[in-house]
Amino acid sequence: MEIPPDIAHALSEIGFTKYEILTYWTLLVYGPSTAKEISTKSGVPYNRVYDTISSLKKRGFVTEIDGTPRIYAAYSPKIAFFRFRKELEVIMGKLEEELKKARHDEQKPAIWRSSSFEEALVMFKETLDSAEDEVIVVAPSEFFDDIQEDLMRTLEKGVTVSLYIDRIPDLSEFKDRGNLFVRQFYKFNHLIGMADGREVVNIQNVSFRPQLPPSFKATYPEIIFSQYSLIIEIFKESSLVGEYLNNPQDVRFFAMFHAADFVRRHIKNRTIMAEVYGRKVRTGKTERIEGNVVGYTLSFKEAVNNIHLETETGVVKVGGMFAVIEDYESTKIKFLMG
Repeated sequence: MEIPPDIAHALSEIGFTKYEILTYWTLLVYGPSTAKEISTKSGVPYNRVYDTISSLKKRGFVTEIDGTPRIYAAYSPKIAFFRFRKELEVIMGKLEEELKKARHDEQKPAIWRSSSFEEALVMFKETLDSAEDEVIVVAPSEFFDDIQEDLMRTLEKGVTVSLYIDRIPDLSEFKDRGNLFVRQFYKFNHLIGMADGREVVNIQNVSFRPQLPPSFKATYPEIIFSQYSLIIEIFKESSLVGEYLNNPQDVRFFAMFHAADFVRRHIKNRTIMAEVYGRKVRTGKTERIEGNVVGYTLSFKEAVNNIHLETETGVVKVGGMFAVIEDYESTKIKFLMG
């Protein structure tokens, strides 16, 4: 039996054997058939038909009809691949759960490129899902609907969402979800997501809707720093239009310019305590620091932004990623409002 080469190749690429391909195609073309009819029409040896049918049944591609002799029928590709996709999703979920337990903290940096806008969007959502403290999202407003549900799930995990967008959408569903900061900025054609200062996704020129937009996901410090610097420039041109503090006892940031800006707005009217995990610049040792926030620096001209904590041993300055002049470098900042 002749099978279109591209179909045979595609099925073999997802793990189908030669006999499985021949059997499934035969049942699709000729309809319900006995084992002998399958062998005759497909060329599969008769003594291999039953084990081939058995494996296709396990995959959800074939069903068996009781009788003498037994008849086998193929599920349509739409139904069969719906089942197959569901099975893959279960396997994927189990794999991701086990990976969370087994993943090593220290991994070499890498960069991943996508082959389509849909794939790039999956990368973007995956980055949001990985966040523990803060995600920064820069989004042209026409793509807000594509990421709205993912942003809400991120907020519900306790992660701060800092959203930059050109036209402010209806945010009524967001107001009770978590700690959300919305900034309006001039039109920007990239869709950017950065999680905890650990990874970044950039889908470029999305507003022009190319089929294959230049896009990447990266964990290289140099790339993260370049995107972080880009976001700082966007921050400087933006204005805060919405601040929704639904959990003032757990306001998390990784971006120090966001943390310092938050302190700037609230320090005169509220007591702000901070819990920070930071690398001591002088020794390189990571420490947990607690204290009362007594000041801040937010100077883009000098490229300095930090917060000042009064601790048991005195006042220390905590800077953000790549801090040099401060006492500590941190991307894990938690505020507790009094």
